[in-house]
Amino acid sequence: MSSTIAHIEKRKILVPKLRFKEFKGEWQRKKLGKIILKLDSGVSVNSVDEPISKLDEFGILKTSCISSGKFYPNQNKKIIEGDIKRAKLNPIKGSILISRMNTPQLVGHSGYIEMDYPNLFVPDRLWMTLIDVDSTNSKLLSTILSSEKIMGIISNIATGTSGSMKNISKPNFLNLEIEIPSLPEQNKIASFLSAVDEKIQQLSRKKELLESYKKGMIQQLFSGKLRFKDENGKVFPKWENRKLSDVLFEHKLNSTGKEEVFSVSVHKGLINQIEHLGRVFAAKNTANYNLVKPDDIIYTKSPTGSFPLGIIKQSKVNKNVIVSPLYGVFTPETPGLGYLLNVYFESPLNVKNYLSSIIQKGAKNTINITNTTFLSKKMKLPVSNEEQNKIGTFLSNIDLKIENVSSLISQSKTFKKGLLQQMFV
Repeated sequence: MSSTIAHIEKRKILVPKLRFKEFKGEWQRKKLGKIILKLDSGVSVNSVDEPISKLDEFGILKTSCISSGKFYPNQNKKIIEGDIKRAKLNPIKGSILISRMNTPQLVGHSGYIEMDYPNLFVPDRLWMTLIDVDSTNSKLLSTILSSEKIMGIISNIATGTSGSMKNISKPNFLNLEIEIPSLPEQNKIASFLSAVDEKIQQLSRKKELLESYKKGMIQQLFSGKLRFKDENGKVFPKWENRKLSDVLFEHKLNSTGKEEVFSVSVHKGLINQIEHLGRVFAAKNTANYNLVKPDDIIYTKSPTGSFPLGIIKQSKVNKNVIVSPLYGVFTPETPGLGYLLNVYFESPLNVKNYLSSIIQKGAKNTINITNTTFLSKKMKLPVSNEEQNKIGTFLSNIDLKIENVSSLISQSKTFKKGLLQQMFV
């Protein structure tokens, strides 16, 4: 007697791992078409009338303003030159903006609108939703749409070649299914996540204020408005125009064969190549690589992002390391002066102002400048070694506060990510 084995797929129980205790039962699986009442497309610049010559505070809405379920209008500062035409689709509070066409990594990104923006141009690469508020919390929906799970589904059904723009059609988008709880539970989750977001925003604002304070201190130091005093309460001597060759000294030391290979990053400064790039890109023989001692100044001599003339950093590594022989390496008059130069040259404009007149660009955008030429220009700098170190300590204390806040932001985002993984089906 033959027997038939029935393979019955076990149905997934639609209950999250982490849940508020007052809620029971399973979440519902719904198509977006049953939740979203209206899905409007943005407007092409060429498809509307009424040209304008001046945009409002935010101007053109770019998809880069959408991240992790939120809309960040202040990131949208680029103004298209010349006249554009005003669109009639304006983001309204409670709606969601969705990137329907973007790179493979960004297509489908969504952002919840916290307030009305009556004069904001919405381009046709975006959709704006109208939600059934009697059954759905749009802020929570935006979070769900921004989850790794849904973003992965969207990426798979979006059309277009992998290396270029991808597009998701309206029917395919509205046909997507999501798991969602009852409206009271949605509201509770949304309120809780909003509190977490507010904490992250508060920390972000604190970081911005500290960075603004630091920038202001640098301006006051170099303008002479901020002066330091010695232990007797006497103001240090006035700053003087000094050649960098008078305060930076090329020791010309090379690798001993024991040091690790480091690179220079705009945001991380001197950093181990494996940690930064995943592997070492150094030549097999590093005997001619430049030795970098703690507090040394490094000039990369290579274009990097917003630093087309190279970047200038101080080593904050507490041991000797080595860098490419193409880099210039210099010991500052004092560690404090090195820190002052490091902070000053964090500004792309300051780097450009110092280097533009002494650099020659090669045929392939290479930078042609000798170490002697790099050190040839003058800057207004403190002459007292004691003041240099006081300034260095003052600035490093500000940086330490910024780093501590950055760490708290990172921890909070990790905490939120962990919550999202457990609070959703």
